[in-house]
Parts: sequence; structure tokens; C-alpha cells
Amino acid sequence: MNINENKLKKRLFVAIELPEDIRCSIYKLAINMFENNKYARVVAASNIHLTLKFLGDTEINKIEKIKEAIKAAADQFEKFNYKISGAVNAFPDPRNARIVFLEVDSGGEQICKIYNELEDNLSKIKIKREKKKFSPHVTIVRMKNRENINELIASCEKKINAVLNCKNLTLFESQLRPEGARYTILDRFSLK
Repeated sequence: MNINENKLKKRLFVAIELPEDIRCSIYKLAINMFENNKYARVVAASNIHLTLKFLGDTEINKIEKIKEAIKAAADQFEKFNYKISGAVNAFPDPRNARIVFLEVDSGGEQICKIYNELEDNLSKIKIKREKKKFSPHVTIVRMKNRENINELIASCEKKINAVLNCKNLTLFESQLRPEGARYTILDRFSLK
């Protein structure tokens, strides 16, 4: 891909935003858990969110159709509460961790319904469906090497206990930079 082609694309994802105070609490939890691990890259507080769909490099002429698909999904659902506890887990699993995350407790089923509606709407505009099963979560750490974090999880006390209100879906642009990703909000879509 040449430079001119790259300028015609934006790296996008759809997410549920978290309040700033919760993002800061989650960040502190992650820093405390992984402060002595040189292979752990803790997600910056400003970048903590609940991803619904990573779109990747997307042609800018497709963004308006993507916005319409997200709005159509948001219009199907009423605002609702969901809960994030301090339950820490990892993908693909804690014995072989690459991505460390906080689980979503109650409200996760509703997030899955929104995800499925979003997938249906985006597939109509030729955006591929995910092959993996969707599991609502909040990424807190990316590991440079796969690592067994079972003991770390077992020793972690639940320190996050947040009931959050999902009011909208957000379309973000992600710009990769040497100091880390920078996220910019392109649009928000209110639930009913």
C-alpha cells in the first residue's frame, strides 16, 4: 500500500465509553498488578473502553455508511446498566495470557445483543463478521510475550466494583504513534 492509499483510510473501532473516574481506577489496578512485569504494556487510562467491533483500516468513503449502521443498531436498544467487577481474566487463557482484561458481570447479555445487531448491520455494507465468539470485556494490559498469570489473578483482590450506564455507542479513530495509540471520537450514537 502506498502513502496516498493509506491517507484514504482510517483505523476505526466501535466501543462503549467508560467514565473518566472508572478508567483511572482500572488503570491504577492494572499498574499495581503489573508494576514488576517488564513484558506488560498497561493500557493508558485515556484509552480504556469496552470494544464492540474493531473495524481496522477502513476506506474513508465508507465511514458514512458505517455511521448509519451504528445508528441503526443504537436505535434498537434502550439505555441500560452493566457491571464491571475486579474479576481479571486473559485471552486466550490465563496460563497463556496475551490480553489481560476485566470481565463484565450483569448487563453482558445486553452488550452481546448490541454487538450482534451491530454485526448484522455492518455485514450488510460488506464488513466481515468476527469469527471468534464475542465476550464483553475491558482490556487493561497487553503482554509482549505470552505468560502464565494464574497466580497473579488468584492474588488480585477485587478492587473495581462499578455499575455503569450504557447511554451510547462511540465510533473511534485509532492513530498508532511511537508513544502509543491515540483515540479520537468521530461520532456518538445515543441509545433510546
